[in-house]
Amino acid sequence: MKRLTLDRVFGTAISLIGGGVLVGLGLSGSHLLEADRPTPTVAEAANAEIAQLTLELGQLKGTLSVNQLELDRIQAVFQYSAAYRIPADLAGQIYDAAVAEGLHPSLGFQLVKVESGFRRGARSNKSAIGYTQVRLRTAKEIDPSITERDLLDPSTNLRVGFRILKRMLRQFDHDLALALRAYNLGPTGAVASLVDSTSDARAAHYAERVMRGVKRGASRTD
Repeated sequence: MKRLTLDRVFGTAISLIGGGVLVGLGLSGSHLLEADRPTPTVAEAANAEIAQLTLELGQLKGTLSVNQLELDRIQAVFQYSAAYRIPADLAGQIYDAAVAEGLHPSLGFQLVKVESGFRRGARSNKSAIGYTQVRLRTAKEIDPSITERDLLDPSTNLRVGFRILKRMLRQFDHDLALALRAYNLGPTGAVASLVDSTSDARAAHYAERVMRGVKRGASRTD
């Protein structure tokens, strides 16, 4: 009995030892496999981190730039609102329309002031309509589908009027006085003979009134 028990214990011990050896060999093999795998160097890890930080910095700068532009716009709108004593929302519409059409905002504000006195529904005895006093026939040269009702819409009226003035500036090589005279006389027909009619006192006076509040260099819109 004792011999049998010892054999059984001894056999169990051998089994455990053998299993331990196998497990050990398995772990050692696992460690060897891990060791054989290439690991990133410190320099590679640092470069990757720098690249990520650079990307995040670029995104942050972009966000800050957008925020700064918006702050600049808000500040300019409030300055124009105070200077012309008009509501901030109207100042914002004029400012945005001028920038969108490539005009200096000061030119846009002066044009609206002289043309309509900032009155949305202004009409002249020559059928000019709205803030920029555009006639329907002239507006259709910009957009054939436009209607009189469209011209009473502030955003449409500003866009059309500013676009017409921008065309006049290009046509007269950015001569602001000449472009304003053309705008006042009407692009259709009058522009062709404008160079021969610069003595027109009314058009000259109109141009002077608009230019009084326009910042220097505002005619250079390109």
